[in-house]
Amino acid sequence: MKKDWKYLLYLSVAIGLFITVKLLSPRQHNWTITYAHDDRNPYGGYALNEVLPSLFEKHTIRHSYQTLYEIKDSLKLAGSILIVCTDFKGHREDAHALLKHVEVGGSAFISAEEFWGDFADTLKLATVDHLFKNGTTVFAQEDTTSIHFINTSLDTSAHYYFSRGNIRNYFNEFDTTRTTVLAVNEDGKPVTIRVKWGQGNLILNSTPLAFTNIYLLSRNNHEYISTMLSCLPEDDVEWTEYYQLGRMESGTPLRFILSDESLRWAYYILVLSLLAFMIFEMKRKQRIIPVLPSLTNTSLEFIGTIGNLYYQNGDHKNAALKKINFLFDHIRAKFWLSTTRLNDDFVQALSAKSGIAINEVTELVATILRVQSKAQISGDELIDLNEKLEKFYNTSARG
Repeated sequence: MKKDWKYLLYLSVAIGLFITVKLLSPRQHNWTITYAHDDRNPYGGYALNEVLPSLFEKHTIRHSYQTLYEIKDSLKLAGSILIVCTDFKGHREDAHALLKHVEVGGSAFISAEEFWGDFADTLKLATVDHLFKNGTTVFAQEDTTSIHFINTSLDTSAHYYFSRGNIRNYFNEFDTTRTTVLAVNEDGKPVTIRVKWGQGNLILNSTPLAFTNIYLLSRNNHEYISTMLSCLPEDDVEWTEYYQLGRMESGTPLRFILSDESLRWAYYILVLSLLAFMIFEMKRKQRIIPVLPSLTNTSLEFIGTIGNLYYQNGDHKNAALKKINFLFDHIRAKFWLSTTRLNDDFVQALSAKSGIAINEVTELVATILRVQSKAQISGDELIDLNEKLEKFYNTSARG
């Protein structure tokens, strides 16, 4: 026992020394592009997060790591959506949710170097890399480039300077019938545009790195950011970081320790040391493990008994409802869809996520509603429902 305490003491001293060295070492900047609202590194968005409350006084700034489709029901009618990412891939569900929100009077500000998917296709939108298009490199030109506003409702006299290698994309395609150019680069190429959509507006920008700490805190660039964001109405803002960082949901209560490099390595060393200690201890003290017969699986027998009970009692409706409830649990867990309302929106969303033809999903939903509306059903109706459910499970599993 005394030897065990001696090992633990040595281990604790080693971990303590490691943490001390890490904490006393000079801090090195992480140049990873995150745009994260709590990232203080050069390409984080901490400075932007600090500026937003002064631009939208008396209004709420909310952060999330969810898709536009997931947050659409929580958005305020006249609220604004903020997205800063490297590439915005607006797929069908997200594009539909975003454009529907803007159409009824909401607003959105999206800054990305590239726009893809249904969102870009719907708006007839495309960006291009200026240096790549012209076959030149960053080192072949001056180190800096400038951006200025050209819309008369904004300050057109000020110029804002950035590193040429980071501010290189501009819009080369957009619908001119509904688009207003707000800002251009030094070559006169549009980098910020406003797209009218229904009763609201989309402010689109192709220079997301301008929103990072290293540029927002340089020169007068904060005025450039403030002026662009002033195009949004003064209302609540939903800043979703899903399109750059994903969900960022940690399933472990150790996320604080794992988020810091020093604590993370200390934790790993502790775990590995304890595992090594237990392995060596087991070799010395492990007893003979008796062989026990495996337990028989009675699950199938139980299911058969319950099924025969319902069949003999003729309670087909009760059996059908249990199958329907099991289906709803499956849909909520696998496809993240609410089963409260089995309407056309639900049918379209389920068809899109499961890969099953919409007519088959419509027929399944119609069968479920018909069964739920009846006081009793026949054995043939129960068989018909079961066949449709089995077909749905098999087809969605292949998809």
